[in-house]
Amino acid sequence: MPLTEKQEREIAGALRDIDPAQVLVNQQLTTGQQAQKGLSMIRIAEEVASYRMRARRPELSREESMGMARQANANEKEVTVVNPSLEFSNFIRDVLDALEESGVTYLVGGAVAVWGWGEVRTTQDFDVVVDLPVEQMAKLSEALKERGMLVPTEVMLDLYISPADLPINAIHLPTGYKLEVFLLRPNDGLRASALQRRLLVDFGPAIGEAYVHSPEDLILYKLQYYSLSSQPKHIRDIGSIIATVGDDSLEQDYLMHWIDRLDLTEFWMEIRKQLEGPDG
Repeated sequence: MPLTEKQEREIAGALRDIDPAQVLVNQQLTTGQQAQKGLSMIRIAEEVASYRMRARRPELSREESMGMARQANANEKEVTVVNPSLEFSNFIRDVLDALEESGVTYLVGGAVAVWGWGEVRTTQDFDVVVDLPVEQMAKLSEALKERGMLVPTEVMLDLYISPADLPINAIHLPTGYKLEVFLLRPNDGLRASALQRRLLVDFGPAIGEAYVHSPEDLILYKLQYYSLSSQPKHIRDIGSIIATVGDDSLEQDYLMHWIDRLDLTEFWMEIRKQLEGPDG
């Protein structure tokens, strides 16, 4: 899959933004400290968006403007009132409690997983990968409902049998944060392997311990997402993981096996070239 000139520029640009000084600091932080950085950034971003919204619409209360800030696609005529004390960490913990209560095998992916291995960035979505047998769907549905996330069992089942690999989406009604649940499907070798290789990390007192993508599997999924969407954030995430964890700590044979199998070699070689160049 030859890369286009645009993709090469995107990869170079995304990796050029990684600051070695920031990487050095990140290497000294625990996963819990990284998580606190991410939560703090989210909190600040929400406060700024809420403040600017109230400047445009003074009739809004802080709670109303915060709800709208957390739901960027909300209809402004239907404002969701939220409790400001319900932060992203509470939402994450609610999801983890529901998964653990239901006995579901899971791992954390997306931006929150990157907190464990690379550079912190803000997000309003929480991605998890699950092995969810049909007989556990009702239990998980009820556990999520008790925590303000409505995902009927029939929706889970429809997405499970769908030929398209679509996540189960749920909005956390008290806050507007979004949960995306990616299902393990038959013959999905990478997802099955990722679940087997998941690692337990401690995100600190606000969240606690959770199973997370290994750095290698997170890199593989980020490569896949970039190949499909051309969103530079995925390349920057990859660069920050490699820079923070270090090449010597990555299972290179495992990476190359899946990169070749997924036909992502061109993307990987371009990333390596940029990271090993004079500006990398």
